[in-house]
Amino acid sequence: MVYNCVIVQYGYQPKGRASQYMRGLDAGPTDVAVRTNLDLIAMVGRAHAVRRAQVDVRCVANPFPGWREVIQRMRAVATVWAVTELDVAINPVDYRFDDSNIDMAKYTDDIVEVGDALAGLMPDVCRLGCGGANPNPIAQSLSGRLATRYADQLRSLDCDYPVSLPLGCQLTKLKRFQMDCNFETDYQLPQIASGELVDLRLDNGLCDHSWASFSTDSESQAIEFTNLKRLCELCNANYQDNRITVRHRDGHPWRLHFPSLTSLDLSCSRDICPLLEYAVLPPRMESIAIDMTSVAYGNIANMLMPETKRLSLRINEDSEGDPSGLPVINRILEGAHGSEMRQLIIDDNMLEVVPESITCTTLTHLRASSTISVDTMLVFIERMPNLIQLTLSSLNLSGIRVDISVPGADVDAVVEPLYTSLRVLRMDYDAWNPQPDTGMTLVKYMLLRIPTLTQVTSRRTSKAQMISFVEAYAPRYPHLNSVKLVLNGEWCPPFTG
Repeated sequence: MVYNCVIVQYGYQPKGRASQYMRGLDAGPTDVAVRTNLDLIAMVGRAHAVRRAQVDVRCVANPFPGWREVIQRMRAVATVWAVTELDVAINPVDYRFDDSNIDMAKYTDDIVEVGDALAGLMPDVCRLGCGGANPNPIAQSLSGRLATRYADQLRSLDCDYPVSLPLGCQLTKLKRFQMDCNFETDYQLPQIASGELVDLRLDNGLCDHSWASFSTDSESQAIEFTNLKRLCELCNANYQDNRITVRHRDGHPWRLHFPSLTSLDLSCSRDICPLLEYAVLPPRMESIAIDMTSVAYGNIANMLMPETKRLSLRINEDSEGDPSGLPVINRILEGAHGSEMRQLIIDDNMLEVVPESITCTTLTHLRASSTISVDTMLVFIERMPNLIQLTLSSLNLSGIRVDISVPGADVDAVVEPLYTSLRVLRMDYDAWNPQPDTGMTLVKYMLLRIPTLTQVTSRRTSKAQMISFVEAYAPRYPHLNSVKLVLNGEWCPPFTG
């Protein structure tokens, strides 16, 4: 395990100004700029155990002096290792660097030379990771060169930015593909055999990017992802034109078949999401999580939702208070028969949440960021007997009911418990009207009335007062001994009774 991975870092962070340091470094690289365990591996004769390589080159604009130094250092052990996993990263030290000033024609030969040299030193790579902060065209081109050299054997490709492969280059054996499209709306995915994929994740791209990249039959209107188990799409790019690239060239929508899918994680925070309608999902799945804005309500209304163990729907902050999707979301949650977890997250601060907003009584998890009243909170708890976790970020304590009070510790009669399964309760209060004394009373009241609680989180709550409260009331309410309290972000000492 100690010698399984070789690490080479070139151009570590200097103490002085980065730009001055790196100008000298690019002019004449020295051993001082390299940190690596290569020498140790060679000294103890364990080069044959190396299976992974992590290379990090730090620069301002020209990384190739660094790459040549790295390659030279690696040659000494490359003849005996069998590297199958390679992670490369180009990290600009000066984050003020403007990649629009890069003249790519100047570096074409360097990209070919370095890419081919790395592939020659590590010919057996089947997992390639391409990363780095503030990616620029040089990093993208070098990563594309490496992916092209390994195209026939890659099983996993993980990229923090778009990587372009030459026309006709196909990734026919890829099992895992992860890429951050970096909000490039015109980016074309590489050609990938859909039937081989097991894990697919696409971040910061369009909801309707060209699925044609996964098609091997230009005449067919369906794409079969035969073995795909996990699909994650975080579609956050702005869509500002009328192209509908999700459609087949004859104008009909693609039919995307996922017969083996077990997990779907989908975020369409800024646009419509045709995938909700065009995806053909299996009859049963392990988990489905959908994060949407109001413009995707029409898509999810037409979605054929399979039976799933865990279902999570989130209304995000870009919905701007639009309540039109709530009936659809309630209907989907109510129809999720057999689900062990049914979660609704409302992160739209402008959306008014009242008891009539949520009609599904079988929720197990509920989280709301919008301002709601204490009465509404109590209605949700009483109406949803399966609720085990409730998170409310902006409780309005104005006009709290007079019956919400705490009896004396020496009163013989105990308060009537609520019929609920609630175990975790997280509460925060309206910042414009915090009312700390009322908030303290509410926390104590909830602790007494819900004996199933195992954790309560609350801000603007006196830690000393709550400890005294628990110590005084625990003899009559023994469940308080097992409740974990998180007050103002700090854990209270455990109560042992």
